[in-house]
Amino acid sequence: MLIFISLIGQTPNHAPVIRISQPANHLVCIWGSQIQYSVEVSDTEDGESKYQEIQPAEVLVRLKYAENSAEASTYLKQKKFNDTVGLMNMMVSNCFSCHGFKTKLAGPSFQDISKRYPNTSSAREQLENHILTGSTGIWGKEVMPTHPELNAEFAQKMVQWILTYANDPGLNYFVGLQGVLPLNKPKTNIHSGVFIVTAFYTDHGTTDFPNKRITGSGQSILKMK
Repeated sequence: MLIFISLIGQTPNHAPVIRISQPANHLVCIWGSQIQYSVEVSDTEDGESKYQEIQPAEVLVRLKYAENSAEASTYLKQKKFNDTVGLMNMMVSNCFSCHGFKTKLAGPSFQDISKRYPNTSSAREQLENHILTGSTGIWGKEVMPTHPELNAEFAQKMVQWILTYANDPGLNYFVGLQGVLPLNKPKTNIHSGVFIVTAFYTDHGTTDFPNKRITGSGQSILKMK
Protein backbone atom coordinates (compact mmCIF):
# COMPACT_ATOMS: atom_id res chain seq x y z
CA MET A 1 0.00 0.00 0.00
CA LEU A 2 2.81 2.40 0.85
CA ILE A 3 4.49 1.74 -2.49
CA PHE A 4 1.23 2.37 -4.35
CA ILE A 5 0.69 5.69 -2.58
CA SER A 6 4.26 6.81 -3.25
CA LEU A 7 3.67 6.50 -7.00
CA ILE A 8 0.59 8.72 -7.03
CA GLY A 9 1.29 12.06 -8.69
CA GLN A 10 4.44 10.93 -10.48
CA THR A 11 4.47 11.82 -14.17
CA PRO A 12 4.71 8.86 -16.60
CA ASN A 13 7.15 9.10 -19.48
CA HIS A 14 5.75 8.59 -22.97
CA ALA A 15 7.76 7.09 -25.81
CA PRO A 16 8.76 9.49 -28.60
CA VAL A 17 6.94 9.14 -31.91
CA ILE A 18 9.29 9.25 -34.92
CA ARG A 19 8.15 9.68 -38.51
CA ILE A 20 10.35 9.71 -41.59
CA SER A 21 8.48 12.06 -43.91
CA GLN A 22 11.11 11.75 -46.63
CA PRO A 23 12.05 9.47 -48.36
CA ALA A 24 8.73 7.68 -48.77
CA ASN A 25 8.51 4.08 -47.61
CA HIS A 26 9.16 1.52 -50.40
CA LEU A 27 10.57 4.19 -52.72
CA VAL A 28 12.49 2.68 -55.66
CA CYS A 29 15.96 4.24 -55.94
CA ILE A 30 18.99 4.06 -58.23
CA TRP A 31 22.44 3.02 -57.04
CA GLY A 32 24.79 5.94 -56.50
CA SER A 33 22.01 8.47 -56.04
CA GLN A 34 21.69 10.82 -53.08
CA ILE A 35 18.29 11.02 -51.41
CA GLN A 36 17.10 13.81 -49.15
CA TYR A 37 15.78 12.69 -45.77
CA SER A 38 13.52 14.51 -43.34
CA VAL A 39 12.48 13.36 -39.86
CA GLU A 40 9.64 14.52 -37.61
CA VAL A 41 9.77 13.90 -33.85
CA SER A 42 6.92 14.26 -31.39
CA ASP A 43 7.34 13.68 -27.66
CA THR A 44 4.74 14.40 -24.98
CA GLU A 45 7.36 15.66 -22.53
CA ASP A 46 10.03 17.16 -24.82
CA GLY A 47 7.89 18.77 -27.51
CA GLU A 48 7.73 18.81 -31.30
CA SER A 49 10.50 19.05 -33.87
CA LYS A 50 8.29 21.25 -36.09
CA TYR A 51 8.34 23.89 -33.33
CA GLN A 52 12.14 23.58 -32.86
CA GLU A 53 11.60 21.99 -29.43
CA ILE A 54 13.65 18.92 -30.42
CA GLN A 55 17.34 19.55 -31.04
CA PRO A 56 18.52 18.24 -34.45
CA ALA A 57 21.81 17.11 -32.86
CA GLU A 58 19.84 14.58 -30.79
CA VAL A 59 18.32 12.81 -33.79
CA LEU A 60 20.26 9.88 -35.25
CA VAL A 61 19.56 8.36 -38.67
CA ARG A 62 20.91 4.92 -39.59
CA LEU A 63 21.26 3.65 -43.16
CA LYS A 64 21.62 -0.14 -43.37
CA TYR A 65 21.89 -2.29 -46.50
CA ALA A 66 20.14 -5.68 -46.67
CA GLU A 67 20.01 -8.15 -49.54
CA ASN A 68 16.20 -8.38 -49.50
CA SER A 69 13.07 -7.45 -47.53
CA ALA A 70 13.16 -10.67 -45.48
CA GLU A 71 16.71 -9.93 -44.31
CA ALA A 72 15.68 -6.35 -43.54
CA SER A 73 12.77 -7.55 -41.41
CA THR A 74 15.01 -9.96 -39.48
CA TYR A 75 17.59 -7.23 -38.91
CA LEU A 76 15.02 -4.83 -37.48
CA LYS A 77 13.65 -7.48 -35.11
CA GLN A 78 17.05 -8.60 -33.84
CA LYS A 79 19.16 -5.43 -33.91
CA LYS A 80 16.80 -2.51 -33.61
CA PHE A 81 18.93 -0.71 -31.02
CA ASN A 82 22.00 -2.94 -30.59
CA ASP A 83 24.33 -0.81 -32.68
CA THR A 84 23.21 2.54 -31.24
CA VAL A 85 24.21 2.13 -27.59
CA GLY A 86 27.66 3.67 -27.93
CA LEU A 87 26.37 6.24 -30.40
CA MET A 88 23.80 7.58 -27.96
CA ASN A 89 26.64 8.18 -25.51
CA MET A 90 28.60 9.98 -28.20
CA MET A 91 25.65 12.25 -28.97
CA VAL A 92 25.71 13.73 -25.45
CA SER A 93 29.36 14.69 -25.95
CA ASN A 94 31.00 16.80 -28.69
CA CYS A 95 32.24 13.86 -30.78
CA PHE A 96 30.44 14.86 -33.99
CA SER A 97 32.00 18.32 -33.95
CA CYS A 98 35.35 16.80 -34.95
CA HIS A 99 34.57 13.32 -36.31
CA GLY A 100 32.36 12.13 -39.15
CA PHE A 101 31.17 8.55 -39.48
CA LYS A 102 32.95 7.91 -42.76
CA THR A 103 34.19 11.40 -43.60
CA LYS A 104 37.20 13.18 -42.10
CA LEU A 105 36.43 16.46 -40.35
CA ALA A 106 38.84 18.15 -37.92
CA GLY A 107 39.76 14.68 -36.72
CA PRO A 108 39.76 11.25 -38.39
CA SER A 109 36.49 9.55 -39.29
CA PHE A 110 35.26 6.74 -37.08
CA GLN A 111 35.79 4.44 -40.04
CA ASP A 112 39.47 5.42 -40.27
CA ILE A 113 39.89 4.84 -36.55
CA SER A 114 38.37 1.37 -36.83
CA LYS A 115 40.75 0.54 -39.68
CA ARG A 116 43.78 1.62 -37.69
CA TYR A 117 43.04 -0.12 -34.40
CA PRO A 118 42.27 -3.85 -33.97
CA ASN A 119 39.37 -4.86 -31.75
CA THR A 120 41.60 -6.07 -28.93
CA SER A 121 41.56 -5.28 -25.23
CA SER A 122 44.83 -3.32 -25.43
CA ALA A 123 43.62 -1.22 -28.39
CA ARG A 124 40.27 -0.55 -26.72
CA GLU A 125 42.01 0.54 -23.54
CA GLN A 126 44.27 2.86 -25.53
CA LEU A 127 41.36 4.50 -27.32
CA GLU A 128 39.35 4.84 -24.12
CA ASN A 129 42.30 6.66 -22.58
CA HIS A 130 42.52 8.98 -25.61
CA ILE A 131 38.85 9.90 -25.20
CA LEU A 132 39.09 10.63 -21.49
CA THR A 133 42.52 12.26 -21.22
CA GLY A 134 43.12 13.52 -24.77
CA SER A 135 45.98 12.94 -27.18
CA THR A 136 48.19 14.74 -29.69
CA GLY A 137 50.32 13.82 -32.70
CA ILE A 138 48.57 10.51 -33.41
CA TRP A 139 46.72 11.74 -36.51
CA GLY A 140 49.10 14.49 -37.55
CA LYS A 141 48.77 17.89 -35.93
CA GLU A 142 45.23 17.37 -34.69
CA VAL A 143 44.75 17.54 -30.93
CA MET A 144 42.20 15.32 -29.21
CA PRO A 145 40.80 17.30 -26.24
CA THR A 146 40.10 15.80 -22.84
CA HIS A 147 36.54 14.80 -21.93
CA PRO A 148 36.20 15.09 -18.15
CA GLU A 149 32.41 15.06 -18.49
CA LEU A 150 32.54 11.39 -19.56
CA ASN A 151 33.23 8.37 -17.37
CA ALA A 152 35.03 5.12 -18.13
CA GLU A 153 31.81 3.22 -18.85
CA PHE A 154 30.75 5.78 -21.47
CA ALA A 155 34.18 5.65 -23.11
CA GLN A 156 34.10 1.84 -23.23
CA LYS A 157 30.75 1.82 -25.05
CA MET A 158 31.97 4.46 -27.51
CA VAL A 159 35.10 2.53 -28.38
CA GLN A 160 33.22 -0.75 -28.65
CA TRP A 161 30.87 0.85 -31.16
CA ILE A 162 33.70 2.33 -33.25
CA LEU A 163 35.64 -0.94 -33.49
CA THR A 164 32.53 -3.07 -34.10
CA TYR A 165 30.42 -1.04 -36.53
CA ALA A 166 32.29 1.94 -38.02
CA ASN A 167 33.96 -0.03 -40.84
CA ASP A 168 30.85 -1.89 -42.00
CA PRO A 169 30.44 -0.92 -45.71
CA GLY A 170 26.71 -1.56 -45.56
CA LEU A 171 26.14 0.66 -42.53
CA ASN A 172 26.20 4.45 -42.23
CA TYR A 173 24.90 7.05 -39.79
CA PHE A 174 23.86 10.68 -39.92
CA VAL A 175 22.88 13.25 -37.33
CA GLY A 176 20.02 15.72 -37.74
CA LEU A 177 16.39 16.11 -38.70
CA GLN A 178 17.32 16.67 -42.34
CA GLY A 179 20.18 15.61 -44.59
CA VAL A 180 21.28 13.49 -47.53
CA LEU A 181 21.57 9.71 -47.74
CA PRO A 182 24.22 8.42 -50.20
CA LEU A 183 22.93 5.15 -51.66
CA ASN A 184 26.27 3.58 -52.53
CA LYS A 185 26.88 -0.10 -53.18
CA PRO A 186 28.53 -1.79 -50.18
CA LYS A 187 29.92 -4.38 -52.63
CA THR A 188 30.64 -3.99 -56.34
CA ASN A 189 29.05 -7.32 -57.33
CA ILE A 190 25.54 -6.69 -55.99
CA HIS A 191 22.69 -5.60 -58.25
CA SER A 192 19.66 -5.27 -55.99
CA GLY A 193 18.65 -5.10 -52.36
CA VAL A 194 17.12 -2.64 -49.92
CA PHE A 195 18.25 0.09 -47.59
CA ILE A 196 16.64 0.38 -44.17
CA VAL A 197 16.41 3.98 -43.03
CA THR A 198 15.85 4.22 -39.26
CA ALA A 199 15.57 7.45 -37.30
CA PHE A 200 16.14 7.45 -33.52
CA TYR A 201 15.45 9.94 -30.77
CA THR A 202 16.04 9.39 -27.04
CA ASP A 203 13.88 11.56 -24.80
CA HIS A 204 14.92 13.33 -21.60
CA GLY A 205 12.78 11.38 -19.20
CA THR A 206 10.49 13.22 -16.77
CA THR A 207 10.94 15.50 -13.80
CA ASP A 208 10.39 12.54 -11.48
CA PHE A 209 12.59 10.14 -13.48
CA PRO A 210 15.14 12.13 -15.53
CA ASN A 211 17.36 9.07 -16.00
CA LYS A 212 14.62 6.77 -17.28
CA ARG A 213 14.89 7.82 -20.90
CA ILE A 214 13.02 6.14 -23.76
CA THR A 215 14.27 5.75 -27.33
CA GLY A 216 11.74 5.89 -30.13
CA SER A 217 12.32 5.01 -33.78
CA GLY A 218 10.74 5.17 -37.22
CA GLN A 219 11.62 3.24 -40.36
CA SER A 220 11.47 3.55 -44.11
CA ILE A 221 12.56 0.94 -46.67
CA LEU A 222 14.23 1.91 -49.96
CA LYS A 223 14.26 -0.60 -52.81
CA MET A 224 17.37 -0.51 -54.99
CA LYS A 225 17.66 -1.21 -58.68
